[in-house]
Amino acid sequence: MKAQFTQMLQSLHGQTRHRQAEVQLRKLQGANTQLERLLKERDREIDRLRHQLANSEARVQEMMGTDVLTALPNRHIFKDHLTHSLKRALRLGYSLSLMLIDIDHLRDINLRHGHEVGDTVLVEVAKILKSSVREIDMPARWGGEELVAVLHETDAEGASVVAERVRRRVSMLEVIDPKTGKPVKVTATVAVASYPLHSHEPQGLLEAACDALIAAKEKGCNTVLVANH
Repeated sequence: MKAQFTQMLQSLHGQTRHRQAEVQLRKLQGANTQLERLLKERDREIDRLRHQLANSEARVQEMMGTDVLTALPNRHIFKDHLTHSLKRALRLGYSLSLMLIDIDHLRDINLRHGHEVGDTVLVEVAKILKSSVREIDMPARWGGEELVAVLHETDAEGASVVAERVRRRVSMLEVIDPKTGKPVKVTATVAVASYPLHSHEPQGLLEAACDALIAAKEKGCNTVLVANH
């Protein structure tokens, strides 16, 4: 009888310890779940702050007149420069050209290889553009896959030579996809419009260059086209 009673006590004691262990385990699991939730909330907050910081930096760069990605002047600065440059060309009587560069199939590159590769393509093409024009000229980021440049004291014929140099150098560019280790083919289409041949107004030059770019794209990209007059 005593042995049975002892065995019963041991069994009850074992069950109690088992229940205590289960309770402790549930508490630990609950604490872990809460910690995981807090960590996720912290990660979301960090991402939000990073995004806010990136937006703030972009706004600062825009106010400074610089495109964040390419470090070229942005569209707003470029339009002001084009307006003032054209007024000076009108006053002094020299030619001025506008060159519009569109990176071919950049959206496809972003989809196929990722936006980091696409950004690298933009940066490298911007470097090519900047090194292909003179210090007195002004390259800029127009937006999306487009870059632009004002070529001072340059007529349409001279601008087409510069445009062909840019196109050829871009076609030789190799950007490596880090996921595959293979080079990504890059080409660009370049359009040219000039004062006084195509327009006497900034907007007119921009429209002429845009029309030429569309026509060049329809012909198959990777080419240079001077606007019609």
